[in-house]
Amino acid sequence: MNEHVNPVMLEALRGHWPLIEPGTPPAEAQRVAADLDYQQHRESGRAHRALQDQVQHNARMGVWS
Repeated sequence: MNEHVNPVMLEALRGHWPLIEPGTPPAEAQRVAADLDYQQHRESGRAHRALQDQVQHNARMGVWS
């Protein structure tokens, strides 16, 4: 689940992810799982855009990685 989340963000969120308790109604468990998926997708998109911005900035400065 966490392969696309920034490691710094993972550390900050450690212990803060909502837990789906046993006995939670299926609809609520599904909603929480969907929320977590959305948050993960949004964070991975931000990380990707930040990387693209850094590469473009480095290219303008004449730095190639």
